Amino acid sequence: MRTAFEEFVKAHMPITGLAACAARFPDGMIVHHCFNRWLQPAQIRQTMGRLVMGPEILSRHQVDPVRLSWAFEHLRVHLGLRPDRACLALFLENRPELPFAEIEALLDRFVSLPES
Repeated sequence: MRTAFEEFVKAHMPITGLAACAARFPDGMIVHHCFNRWLQPAQIRQTMGRLVMGPEILSRHQVDPVRLSWAFEHLRVHLGLRPDRACLALFLENRPELPFAEIEALLDRFVSLPES
C-alpha cells in the first residue's frame, strides 16, 4: 500500500489549499507530505497519531465512520478511513473557496486504493 500511496500523492497532490497530508497504514506506520512551511513534519505526525484515535474509539462502540472532519480557526482536517484501518488525513487551509468536491473525490480515491 505504501507504493500505491506514494503514486497517489504524486498523481493527485497538491490541491488548492492543501497544507499537508498524512497517511497511516494498517501496520501503524505514518507517512506525510508537507506542502507549505507553517505546518512542520513533527506537528503532522503528532496530530495524525491523535486523529486516528477517534475512529478507533468509535469502533469499540460499534460505530464505524468512513470519513471524519474537524474545523479549526485556521485549519480544516479531513480524514478518510479504509476497512483495512489505513487512513488519509488532508490538512487544509480554512478557506471557504476550497474545492470541497475535489477533496471528497480525493478521499474516495484513497479509500479505493488496492491493499497491496
